[in-house]
Amino acid sequence: MSLLNGQSLIATAMAGLTDTYSTLLNGNSKSGNGLTLEDLNNISNTTRLNLGTNATFLQYLTANFNTLDKDGDGEITSKDMSNLMNTMQSKGLTYNEIQSLCASGNCDNTLLSTVLTYFNKIDSNGDGRVTSEEITKFSINCQRDEVEQKYKSYRASQTSLYYSDGVEDDLTSVLDTLRPNLDSSKS
Repeated sequence: MSLLNGQSLIATAMAGLTDTYSTLLNGNSKSGNGLTLEDLNNISNTTRLNLGTNATFLQYLTANFNTLDKDGDGEITSKDMSNLMNTMQSKGLTYNEIQSLCASGNCDNTLLSTVLTYFNKIDSNGDGRVTSEEITKFSINCQRDEVEQKYKSYRASQTSLYYSDGVEDDLTSVLDTLRPNLDSSKS
């Protein structure tokens, strides 16, 4: 397994949300200050085309509207989006956020699959979110385990040791010194 880049996973989610929010705000917001649930549910065809593959981000914004609208003013404002980005950057992503925000095809499929498969093991503090640091730590631990497993069969007992005090460099003479009667016993 190569080193997993958790930062790219989080950056992909944040970039997709930011792009989607900007596209929706510019093409669909009635107030111009933020997005209402009505704005999100009544997307114009032009805006929908501009979203392209970012439709999953639209679904995320719609499904999590009440959670994202922290101040309860009925709009997801740029301040609400900034709060979301700060939370993602500092606290990481939940399993559902990874599923919905990274499944749009903009994310490395190997990374996405690995993080989703091992989510509970990666979430080392058990807070229900994975951070870039936790992903990297998990990846390093997996690589260490692979190396340990690979070299587990190598034991010091399976190696030979030759030592010389430097006086005699000829291996034959060292062996003759250690076993002087070896040749005489064969006669």
